[in-house]
Amino acid sequence: MASSKKLKLSAAQICGWIVWWLVTIVLIGVAFISYFFGDSQTDSSLFWVVLATFAALYTIQQILAAIAIRHLHTNNNYVWPIVLIVMAFLGSFVYVIPGIWALIVNNPQRNSPENSN
Repeated sequence: MASSKKLKLSAAQICGWIVWWLVTIVLIGVAFISYFFGDSQTDSSLFWVVLATFAALYTIQQILAAIAIRHLHTNNNYVWPIVLIVMAFLGSFVYVIPGIWALIVNNPQRNSPENSN
Protein backbone atom coordinates (compact mmCIF):
# COMPACT_ATOMS: atom_id res chain seq x y z
CA MET A 1 0.00 0.00 0.00
CA ALA A 2 1.55 3.29 -1.09
CA SER A 3 1.34 6.13 1.35
CA SER A 4 0.43 9.49 -0.06
CA LYS A 5 2.22 12.59 1.13
CA LYS A 6 -0.20 15.06 2.70
CA LEU A 7 0.14 18.68 1.77
CA LYS A 8 0.64 20.79 4.90
CA LEU A 9 -1.19 24.08 4.65
CA SER A 10 -0.38 27.17 6.67
CA ALA A 11 -3.04 29.08 8.57
CA ALA A 12 -2.94 31.82 5.92
CA GLN A 13 -3.56 29.25 3.18
CA ILE A 14 -6.45 27.69 5.10
CA CYS A 15 -7.94 31.16 5.52
CA GLY A 16 -7.38 31.76 1.80
CA TRP A 17 -9.21 28.58 0.82
CA ILE A 18 -12.11 29.44 3.14
CA VAL A 19 -12.34 32.89 1.52
CA TRP A 20 -12.06 31.33 -1.94
CA TRP A 21 -14.97 28.97 -1.29
CA LEU A 22 -17.10 31.73 0.24
CA VAL A 23 -16.51 34.01 -2.76
CA THR A 24 -17.30 31.16 -5.15
CA ILE A 25 -20.56 30.31 -3.36
CA VAL A 26 -21.60 33.98 -3.23
CA LEU A 27 -20.86 34.48 -6.94
CA ILE A 28 -22.85 31.41 -7.96
CA GLY A 29 -25.68 32.39 -5.61
CA VAL A 30 -25.86 35.94 -6.94
CA ALA A 31 -25.86 34.64 -10.53
CA PHE A 32 -28.74 32.25 -9.84
CA ILE A 33 -30.76 34.79 -7.87
CA SER A 34 -30.32 37.51 -10.47
CA TYR A 35 -31.18 35.17 -13.32
CA PHE A 36 -34.23 33.50 -11.81
CA PHE A 37 -35.62 36.30 -9.66
CA GLY A 38 -34.35 39.44 -11.39
CA ASP A 39 -36.58 41.81 -13.30
CA SER A 40 -34.17 42.25 -16.19
CA GLN A 41 -34.97 41.28 -19.74
CA THR A 42 -33.14 37.99 -20.24
CA ASP A 43 -34.11 37.80 -23.87
CA SER A 44 -31.95 40.77 -24.85
CA SER A 45 -28.48 40.14 -26.21
CA LEU A 46 -26.98 42.88 -24.01
CA PHE A 47 -27.96 40.93 -20.88
CA TRP A 48 -26.09 37.85 -22.09
CA VAL A 49 -23.02 39.86 -23.11
CA VAL A 50 -22.83 41.52 -19.68
CA LEU A 51 -23.44 38.20 -17.91
CA ALA A 52 -20.76 36.45 -19.98
CA THR A 53 -18.27 39.27 -19.36
CA PHE A 54 -18.76 39.22 -15.59
CA ALA A 55 -18.68 35.42 -15.53
CA ALA A 56 -15.42 35.35 -17.49
CA LEU A 57 -13.78 38.03 -15.32
CA TYR A 58 -14.75 36.37 -12.05
CA THR A 59 -13.75 32.92 -13.35
CA ILE A 60 -10.31 34.28 -14.23
CA GLN A 61 -10.15 35.94 -10.80
CA GLN A 62 -11.03 32.70 -9.02
CA ILE A 63 -8.45 30.70 -11.01
CA LEU A 64 -5.76 33.30 -10.26
CA ALA A 65 -6.77 33.34 -6.58
CA ALA A 66 -6.51 29.54 -6.38
CA ILE A 67 -3.01 29.65 -7.89
CA ALA A 68 -2.01 32.46 -5.53
CA ILE A 69 -3.30 30.63 -2.46
CA ARG A 70 -1.56 27.43 -3.47
CA HIS A 71 1.79 29.24 -3.93
CA LEU A 72 1.33 31.68 -1.04
CA HIS A 73 4.55 30.74 0.75
CA THR A 74 6.74 29.70 -2.18
CA ASN A 75 10.28 30.84 -1.31
CA ASN A 76 8.83 33.21 1.34
CA ASN A 77 8.39 35.89 -1.31
CA TYR A 78 5.89 38.72 -1.61
CA VAL A 79 4.56 38.03 -5.11
CA TRP A 80 1.53 35.87 -4.40
CA PRO A 81 0.36 37.72 -1.27
CA ILE A 82 0.49 40.98 -3.27
CA VAL A 83 -1.50 39.33 -6.07
CA LEU A 84 -4.21 38.50 -3.52
CA ILE A 85 -4.20 42.05 -2.16
CA VAL A 86 -4.48 43.54 -5.67
CA MET A 87 -7.36 41.16 -6.42
CA ALA A 88 -9.02 42.37 -3.22
CA PHE A 89 -9.03 45.92 -4.61
CA LEU A 90 -10.24 44.77 -8.04
CA GLY A 91 -13.15 42.62 -6.95
CA SER A 92 -13.55 40.43 -3.91
CA PHE A 93 -12.32 42.55 -1.01
CA VAL A 94 -12.00 39.62 1.43
CA TYR A 95 -8.87 38.38 -0.34
CA VAL A 96 -7.00 41.09 1.57
CA ILE A 97 -7.15 38.92 4.74
CA PRO A 98 -5.00 35.99 3.52
CA GLY A 99 -2.85 38.39 1.50
CA ILE A 100 -1.81 40.51 4.46
CA TRP A 101 -1.51 37.43 6.66
CA ALA A 102 0.92 35.84 4.20
CA LEU A 103 2.92 39.09 3.96
CA ILE A 104 3.40 38.98 7.71
CA VAL A 105 4.36 35.29 7.69
CA ASN A 106 6.69 35.69 4.71
CA ASN A 107 8.57 38.62 6.25
CA PRO A 108 12.24 37.85 5.43
CA GLN A 109 13.59 39.73 8.47
CA ARG A 110 11.43 37.60 10.75
CA ASN A 111 12.44 34.36 8.99
CA SER A 112 16.18 35.06 8.74
CA PRO A 113 18.39 32.72 10.83
CA GLU A 114 20.58 35.49 12.29
CA ASN A 115 17.55 37.04 14.08
CA SER A 116 16.60 33.78 15.81
CA ASN A 117 17.23 33.52 19.51
